[in-house]
Amino acid sequence: MVGAAELLLGSGTTPHEYFVQMAGEALRMEAQALCAAVERSPSLRRLLLRYVHTLMIQGAQTAYANAAINLEGRLARWLLMCHDRSDGDELVLTHEFLSMMLGVQRAGITLAIQNLEGAGRIRARRRRIQVLDREKLEALTNGSYGVPEAEYGRLIGRG
Repeated sequence: MVGAAELLLGSGTTPHEYFVQMAGEALRMEAQALCAAVERSPSLRRLLLRYVHTLMIQGAQTAYANAAINLEGRLARWLLMCHDRSDGDELVLTHEFLSMMLGVQRAGITLAIQNLEGAGRIRARRRRIQVLDREKLEALTNGSYGVPEAEYGRLIGRG
């Protein structure tokens, strides 16, 4: 969900640009319609504010990961988050996209993927990464993965 935080917090606009990262379905709703629904429904407002809370925690965890975790750990975290949002174990991701999302050179992503694959955590093919062992990936994240996910589960549910 994009844009709800800005509306709920009273800003109405954001300096950020959003784009879809993986294939799937999406729905769109006019800002006015969402604001009207939130005004009519205290339970919807509460739910969306809980979602905003989880986004804030995810932002903090991302800052921690970027400062304290090596590239393999940050890549493992990103793959886990993508895996959480997909239906299967195969993720359609390019090295170029991952380098942009993690803010590193493409060559660094290639080496990190090779290391994760060599350790049996993933299997990489052209434009595809298959998660083989979530536990091994999580171990690389030094606690930077799981906190926002746990809060989402606690406050909103698993879906």
